[in-house]
Amino acid sequence: MIIDQPNAPQAADIIAINHLAASYAEAMGRFAIEEAVQTYAEDGVLSSPTTEDAVGRAAIAEVIGRTVSGLDFVFQTVHQGMVSMAGDTAKATFPITEWARRTRDGRGILFLGVYSDDVVRTPAGWRFARRRLMPRTTGKPDFLTGQLHDLAVAP
Repeated sequence: MIIDQPNAPQAADIIAINHLAASYAEAMGRFAIEEAVQTYAEDGVLSSPTTEDAVGRAAIAEVIGRTVSGLDFVFQTVHQGMVSMAGDTAKATFPITEWARRTRDGRGILFLGVYSDDVVRTPAGWRFARRRLMPRTTGKPDFLTGQLHDLAVAP
């Protein structure tokens, strides 16, 4: 899909929306669920084929918490997204690669999917009004057995 060339203000908004998607992925990598949830509008929706829609930040936090509770780690890479602007709203798609490891048996997980996003400008900045996670494929790689290292950055 080819989208129109953005003008300068739209380009700034597109950068901000890409930053929003990266902020979500980075927070998920640290299991910072409350930070991840802040990328959603107050009444935002997280939609996935494996769960019922989570509406509002409290419900989104509960679904994400339940999803990651059995994992040693999750590492989500957000690939370059496509953003189409319409004033104070936007539509975006962000392909992702996600690596994780289950705590109970050490089994690796490789997930490829796409977030289809409705984004809205709020007083706090751009936020997800609705994120739909669309799986493409999931695999069980057997090479995610290495030692975990703390991601804390020294002051």
